[in-house]
Amino acid sequence: MSYTTSEKPNIVYIVLDQWRGDCLGIADSVHPVMTPHFDQIAYEGIWYERAYADCPICMPQRATMLTGFTASQHGMPYNNMSGPRSPIAAEHSLPYRLTREAGYQTKAVGKMHFYPERARFGFEHISLHPNDYVNFLEGQGYGGFYRGHGLGGNEVYPAVSAVPERLTHTHWIVDEGIRFLGRRDPDCPFMLWMVFEAPHSPFDPPEPFDRMYDDFEIPEAVVGDWVGAADEPMSLIADRIVRNADRISPQVLKRARRHYYGQVTHIDYQLGRLFGELQSRGLYENTVIVITSDHGEHLGDHGLFAKSTFLESSARVPIILRLPSEHGLYNQRILTPALTADIAPTLLELAGLQPDEAMDGISLLRLPEDRVIFGETQGSVFATDGGLKYIYYFAGGVEQLFDVGSDPDDRHNLVGKPEHAAAQAALKARLIDYLSVNERPAVAGGDLLVSDMSLDIDELRARNSAAWRGPLRYGQGYG
Repeated sequence: MSYTTSEKPNIVYIVLDQWRGDCLGIADSVHPVMTPHFDQIAYEGIWYERAYADCPICMPQRATMLTGFTASQHGMPYNNMSGPRSPIAAEHSLPYRLTREAGYQTKAVGKMHFYPERARFGFEHISLHPNDYVNFLEGQGYGGFYRGHGLGGNEVYPAVSAVPERLTHTHWIVDEGIRFLGRRDPDCPFMLWMVFEAPHSPFDPPEPFDRMYDDFEIPEAVVGDWVGAADEPMSLIADRIVRNADRISPQVLKRARRHYYGQVTHIDYQLGRLFGELQSRGLYENTVIVITSDHGEHLGDHGLFAKSTFLESSARVPIILRLPSEHGLYNQRILTPALTADIAPTLLELAGLQPDEAMDGISLLRLPEDRVIFGETQGSVFATDGGLKYIYYFAGGVEQLFDVGSDPDDRHNLVGKPEHAAAQAALKARLIDYLSVNERPAVAGGDLLVSDMSLDIDELRARNSAAWRGPLRYGQGYG
């Protein structure tokens, strides 16, 4: 479908940070999270139930979401955009192309996590969290109150926002989005990219969201039958120790989960204000809305917190796509594997532009039924066809195989089961081919890399990078 400049759809691209794919009301999972507005957008559009981050880490996913190229392609499967080669080349940037080739006005609001911090990567303007937000708090008489409770950006003990709800970063991000709608050029289409810090730790929702789930039954953390086994991946054991996750009591975990749910619901409710503003300005019908996350949150599952693995709680994310009503695509649920890399080519196509054929990302409107997707971090790689999921950990060369259809929580490792041997070998071979084509160091001598790892428990606990007592200047207390 082609459009004139005046007819091209507006784009609102919403990203939550560290939002699990099963923490969505319509997912009907054990997590009793309330997301009425996200659910409604899904009813009005398409929900991709088996969507993944190819590299479930913050910075790589921002590069991927803005380019359509996976971490294996842009070469940064870790949190570091500095160095001689930026993973976001201007000519590949979604906002760059929308602005220069399709006449869009582009604005980004929230947690960019770019390097350098004020880099725009094609956006015409950015309202940056935490920097601009911290300045806003100072102007409101709340200087020093960002994370004023004292917890840093990767600490998982529950807390309550140190500022009132109307002054939270979630509220500020939505305010900035609404302000843009009132100041934009009405004679051209727009792209508004909104990246929320929540529900990333610290789990510190404001009142009343901190108590909203007090009367709800909170599910126990999932523990796979492979946890504690002789072949449990050493990197997972190390991560559990280095974050002191094995020292968190069940009571603390339940409160942390309640606060995590509260943060998700807070964002959902606040976005109701944005969606209402789109409707009152007559923009809603001709606006594409995409909602996703850069990665999930283990939230205590398998004794882990945060992300960086290809377990479902970390790698699976929500992707919801709502199109203008003329497309007639309502309440569709897609089981074909999808990637966050698919969003950029989808939006380029909807804007009348041709996606780069070299992208791993494919338009979400043209996914093949028999797709296999791949992913890479510094510690592991994975492949899935939407039925079985194969994970390989470099430390010790440990393998895992899960049936994501019947075992969505990764409880049962199927490696060694004769009935799955052929499928496992086929996924592994496809993964090696993919990594080899991209010339990744994960492949050595035609096979996947094997590395050594030692477990010094005292040393691991001493270098807990998640134990930042923050915030630092401008709230940069991530470690």
